Amino acid sequence: MIRPTQEWLTFEQQFQQIVQLSDKTVGQNRLVYSPNWLAAQTLLIQFGQQNGLTATVDDYGNVYLDLPGTDNQAVATGSHMDTVINGGKYDGLYGVLGGLQAIISLKKQLGTPLHTLRLISFSEEEGSRFNTTFSGSKYYALHQTVPVLTDSNNIPFDRARSQAVDQLQKLGNVRVNRPSLPKSFTELHIEQGPRLTASQTQIGLVAGIVGQRRWSVTVQGKSNHAGTTPMNDRHDALQTTVTIITELNSLAHRLSNHLTFTVGQLNVAPNTANVIPGKVQFTIDARHADDHVLDHFEQVITDTCHQLMDSQINVHIKRYVKDLPATFDATLLSQNEQLAQRLKLTSRVMVSGAGHDSYVMNQVTPTTMIFVPSEDGISHAPNEFTSPADLKAGINLLMASLQAQAY
Repeated sequence: MIRPTQEWLTFEQQFQQIVQLSDKTVGQNRLVYSPNWLAAQTLLIQFGQQNGLTATVDDYGNVYLDLPGTDNQAVATGSHMDTVINGGKYDGLYGVLGGLQAIISLKKQLGTPLHTLRLISFSEEEGSRFNTTFSGSKYYALHQTVPVLTDSNNIPFDRARSQAVDQLQKLGNVRVNRPSLPKSFTELHIEQGPRLTASQTQIGLVAGIVGQRRWSVTVQGKSNHAGTTPMNDRHDALQTTVTIITELNSLAHRLSNHLTFTVGQLNVAPNTANVIPGKVQFTIDARHADDHVLDHFEQVITDTCHQLMDSQINVHIKRYVKDLPATFDATLLSQNEQLAQRLKLTSRVMVSGAGHDSYVMNQVTPTTMIFVPSEDGISHAPNEFTSPADLKAGINLLMASLQAQAY
């Protein structure tokens, strides 16, 4: 187990050093390839090298810290250190530094492993700067590259990437390549939801990640004068939109208690106080662990929209995201369940409602995740919080899991 004195102090100090990079902003701001991001990845490399780990950086800025084993296979853990704008302290960062601490503790207590223990800090997961997500893990696991993209300041992705990554790769004693894939991947992460806190459970054992679909819906009506157009002669795109959203929200509840339905963006045109809205565009985000439920709900969306169309109101639906549900490795899940019992940690098996780098890694290697509670279920916000006791519990379980896999 992680020792309550020096080892925990090291984790806390490292955590605060990374967090303090955003002291002059609201919340945490480490957008990929930004100065704060570069400083965080640089510090991580220093932390690893100071503890005898070898550092490697690939061309997307993924950082790999290895404790070499006696054979040529690797057991990996890790997460990401990029953040949403004005994000919390624990999302991603906990999995990176918690993974580092687990590997350092195992090195001190058990020495050289059979399989190399690898910590990965993926370059980007959040999609906060460029319109792409999981670009770090996709580059490592799937060899996917990002198409031509620019950020809000019209800086191209490739220019930002090359400038930042070049500085990382020029650090002392840093290898430059993309390592081979590990034999397994375990991601330690905060839950980002309320279930563990509500059930007073210390550990979430993640069986998989929900499937996710997103649609863009355009409702085209007819703009007209707000004062002179009779109520029975209006073709109000916003009123139709409100009816669609209300009906879909009700139908989603009836279809499944575990189906989430969110309208997160709404754009009204002409968006003027004295003009009847002629056009509305909005998004729908739906998630569920069963792809058949999402198939059914997609048909529900189509049917509902078509039922509310008439000769003067047209509705167009376009799906632009279809991510299938992911099922994680059953053997690793069962092993972690037994280890949690041995450590006298309360646990429950659950499905993640958020996407993670593990979703990508699961496509190429046996993968599992360990969750710890998020107080009040708050995440992606400055007041995101997990107690020190829960942080320690997660690191202890990760240590036990990595020991079982690598020694």
